[in-house]
Amino acid sequence: MAPAGGPPAPISTERLILRPLTADDDGAVLRFRGDPDAVRYLSHEALGAEENSARLRTALAAAAASTAEWFNFGWAIELRASGEVIGDGRTWNSAAPPAPGRIPAHAASLGYILHPDHHGLGLGREAAGALVEWLFTGRGSRTVFAGVYEPNLPSRRLLESLGFRPDRYFTAAEDTAGKKLPSWRYRLDRPD
Repeated sequence: MAPAGGPPAPISTERLILRPLTADDDGAVLRFRGDPDAVRYLSHEALGAEENSARLRTALAAAAASTAEWFNFGWAIELRASGEVIGDGRTWNSAAPPAPGRIPAHAASLGYILHPDHHGLGLGREAAGALVEWLFTGRGSRTVFAGVYEPNLPSRRLLESLGFRPDRYFTAAEDTAGKKLPSWRYRLDRPD
């Protein structure tokens, strides 16, 4: 069952700590959100310092407005050994999810990004797996969705390794983020 309002508790994994983003994470987030290679398959281009700060403020406001029923949390992905923020994640649901392909209210969505220096080490899978577990057990979500651009094979493999399966295909013409790439919505149902 979903907890009452307030920020979620940090999540610890073998190599990572996932904790709610704070305003102090601005510079660390810019390292990857401002990197063209890191954001190649995200809904935005590389961010400048002002754009990144505005995006972070929006994410923090969404987290502060979250309730037991509707939530939108940004997570810093930190290396346990050093405390370095190497990526971020996002977990959310919405009373009015974006079109096309509306998502049911009992479901949640997952997003993630890692700095390219940390790709290929299993850290993305470790972070995404922890957030999926939190959505199922901490929020009571019955289904988790994740969107991925079709050419992003590493992210598609990551999702499939966690048990996600393709749910819906979107053509390049249906892309609302301006990348003009085809994409897949992946789905993972909570095991009963």
